[in-house]
Amino acid sequence: MIAARIVATGKEHERLRAALIEAMRKTAADMPAEEILAVVSALVGQLIAVQDQRRFTPAAVMQLVQNNIELGNGQAIDKLINEAGGHA
Repeated sequence: MIAARIVATGKEHERLRAALIEAMRKTAADMPAEEILAVVSALVGQLIAVQDQRRFTPAAVMQLVQNNIELGNGQAIDKLINEAGGHA
């Protein structure tokens, strides 16, 4: 088994992320943020369950998820700090 590898984000990754955000805005515009977080977390759980266990250990998949949660959190904080009038 191999560890999940780090892949630099590319245009396809950003398009997917932007499409998911747009779908959430259209479908759940009035849903509280914590409910959206719960739904997306359940989806992540489902995606974890369907990973190829012959290729990745459960620990490697969880490390991948943790690393990307931290990355996304940092990006959101940076955006808040750097926006005019923004604060974290």
